[in-house]
Amino acid sequence: MSNRPLNFHTIKNDKKSVNTIIKDFKPLLPNEQMLTLGNPSLDKPALNTYISDIHKSNTYKLDKLSSDKLNTQKQVALSFQIMTRAEPPELVIETIKSLLAVKKPQDEILIVDNNNQETHLYQPLADYCNKLHPKLNVHFYHVDSVKGYKAGALNLALQLMDDDCTHIVVVDSDYQALPHARAAIANAIATYPKHTLLQFPQFYRSSAQTEVQSELNHYFNHHLLRSFNCSKALSTGTFAVINRSDLLALGGWSSASITEDAQMGVKMHRSGLFSQFIPEVISTGLLPHTLKDLMSQRQRWIYGNMQVLSGYFSSAPASKVDATQTSTPSASPTTSKDSSVFRHTQSMGERLEYLRAHFSQLTAWVNFTGPFIVLHLFALLMIAVSTVYPISKAAVQLPLMMVYSGYAFFVIRRLMAYLNDKAPLNKQVNHQHQFTLKGKLRTWLMHLNFWELGALSWAPVLWGQNKPFNCTPKHNLMTDHTAPWLKSLMVAPKLLLLLNLFTAVMVSPLTDFYSPALFVCAVSFLLLKLASVMVAINNFSAAKTQKPVKIATMRSEQYINTVTGQFVGPTPAKLAIKTTLERSKLEATAKLDNLGKVIEKSKLSNLEASNNQQFISKSDVTYFDKKQL
Repeated sequence: MSNRPLNFHTIKNDKKSVNTIIKDFKPLLPNEQMLTLGNPSLDKPALNTYISDIHKSNTYKLDKLSSDKLNTQKQVALSFQIMTRAEPPELVIETIKSLLAVKKPQDEILIVDNNNQETHLYQPLADYCNKLHPKLNVHFYHVDSVKGYKAGALNLALQLMDDDCTHIVVVDSDYQALPHARAAIANAIATYPKHTLLQFPQFYRSSAQTEVQSELNHYFNHHLLRSFNCSKALSTGTFAVINRSDLLALGGWSSASITEDAQMGVKMHRSGLFSQFIPEVISTGLLPHTLKDLMSQRQRWIYGNMQVLSGYFSSAPASKVDATQTSTPSASPTTSKDSSVFRHTQSMGERLEYLRAHFSQLTAWVNFTGPFIVLHLFALLMIAVSTVYPISKAAVQLPLMMVYSGYAFFVIRRLMAYLNDKAPLNKQVNHQHQFTLKGKLRTWLMHLNFWELGALSWAPVLWGQNKPFNCTPKHNLMTDHTAPWLKSLMVAPKLLLLLNLFTAVMVSPLTDFYSPALFVCAVSFLLLKLASVMVAINNFSAAKTQKPVKIATMRSEQYINTVTGQFVGPTPAKLAIKTTLERSKLEATAKLDNLGKVIEKSKLSNLEASNNQQFISKSDVTYFDKKQL
């Protein structure tokens, strides 16, 4: 394993902090007279130039990494990577504990806190990681500013990770690993040794929000589990296991979409690489605390996936192909120099199969009833105009019949999908779980609550409008005195509810445009939307005081120390958490060793983040922003 620092801190943009850097590295300075403590000639451009020069010889970017070095690994070593941004520190710490309980000695845990300057939110994480024994291989980094959405932070982590790690495991800050997670990942890698991506399902540990949980799990329980999707799975983010050398060969993560995981999956398939969905629950996360947060999360997924789909044909598939590979990945080892990258030439039939799978997954949260909603609104405007200008009855009824035909096709199709959902993932956690007919119908209604979002929120992609990356808050924000049901009712999508209400009135027996069929349709869809809103309100009202269910994920400090005894030797309970004296000695020794190596080699061991131009000194883990310095 490569040497890593014991303590972590951010150098702020002030003279005191800059002088601290200079004092620590004074023996290394090429011009002591100019860069000395308290020297008035010290300025930011000079310091930045110095940092740039001293680092230039040892910086690298994604496309310059040697694949030979990456292919010499003898065993699977995982880099669990957690990207955080203003997350509750106690929540992230519990996630780290769950990973400590399952990791192997060769694995690392890498936490990158980015785009967050709230010290009280990241300092507890730094303190916790600093207390852990170095052999546990937990590393925390804080960077004030990273460009490129989450992809920027992931690319930074890709450069910071240990060179000996063979696979990346992306972990959301609220997802706690189950006890068998590490073994399941290793088994999947052994089963699919030539696959670039192995995607494990997302699962939730909130018990009161039954329909919300079932509606979100439907994607993994039914949609991704279908045969044409399972072997061509796109990444869904958390607990995606990615071959490091393959990802580097692809150029890292792309920030072309706010759903960088799906973007990477498409890019990977178009380059002739393979993926597989592994239907085994190995972690659990938290549901959004409020209906507003769930809607914001859904809009981000819809918009990002449609961004990926809109640029689907903008570039040709990768031309670099290993002609010796067949159309399906072989399980036998290879002796080729580029053994980590398994590519194949896709036939026209295979490209069509991938197109079908990509379209199916990217539009899972999307529906195409938007034109019918616009037509619905237009028909109601025609009825309103008829009070001034005479309009024939057929001119209004025909568009409305088309509208309700489109609506009916959509809701029946989604109903059939939920009725066919057998919830196999739920049965892994609870063998007694029964997805009853009532539960399926309520889950279907929960899905219809987001009808408008799926129909309209992706439209700005058509004219190239960019959306910010909004993280789903992990804090419980329902702390005001507003009743939970009222708060949910205020934010629930109500466009279709209002459209059908007005339609029911305008085509009722009391008007000239009366039509029995249209009146029944309007009332039926009105009641359907009311029922969907009530299901959502019930779920989030119950969630106000609901505590997450513990599914064998929480780890006490004593248990963590016992499990990780293999890393740090005997008496693990005393070694995993260092005492203040031990910590000070280790820090002093490590710093002297690092300085000695730097003086001997006349250079610092550093990385340069290609996406945000920040210099990171691994000898003291200090962060320099070119724009600030």
